[in-house]
Amino acid sequence: MISEFALAPSRRTVRRMDVVVASTVAGFAALGLVVGAQLWGLAELHRGLLDAAVALESTGRAIGLVADVPLLGEGAGSLAGDVTAAAADVRAQAVAARDGVRAVAIGVGATIVLLGLLPAAVLWLPLRLARRRDLRGLRRKLSGPVDPALVEHLARAAVRRVPYGELRRISPRPWLDLDQGRHTALALAELRRLGVTPPPGWSDPEPGTADG
Repeated sequence: MISEFALAPSRRTVRRMDVVVASTVAGFAALGLVVGAQLWGLAELHRGLLDAAVALESTGRAIGLVADVPLLGEGAGSLAGDVTAAAADVRAQAVAARDGVRAVAIGVGATIVLLGLLPAAVLWLPLRLARRRDLRGLRRKLSGPVDPALVEHLARAAVRRVPYGELRRISPRPWLDLDQGRHTALALAELRRLGVTPPPGWSDPEPGTADG
């Protein structure tokens, strides 16, 4: 069954929409990658905390050397332990900050990409698939003997969908043609609008087999 909605746009309109949709998806994908990369780069700020942790660890080791000095050793050992613990805490915070920023970078970048991809996948892609399926079915019908009902269906679709100026070039009274059974010229206009090549038997504007 020919889908009215999927076949409503002309081939030219569909091609233009394909370009718009593809450009939109590509644009959002590029934006998502750029934003994600920028946020990912912020994760490198954790290196300052890591440097601080390394400095604290070095300080802790230096203080630990004093632990063997009589009278000072006990206090120095306790201080060295505190400094080492502080260094480990700073290192853990640096790693957590890095992982958090990277997770945000991935999440934000993926969200931006999906903002462009989802409308195309949910709205445009089903329409394109339905249109391809319906056009394939229409071509199968056209490959057989001329079906007057199909010719009339296409002619009536042309009156609804073909621009008025083109209709007048086909016939000065297209609606009268419908009423009087002259369908082929209008049906051919609808096929042209859809980008479908008419069968060889339709080369005559009004073959008697088509319009009875």
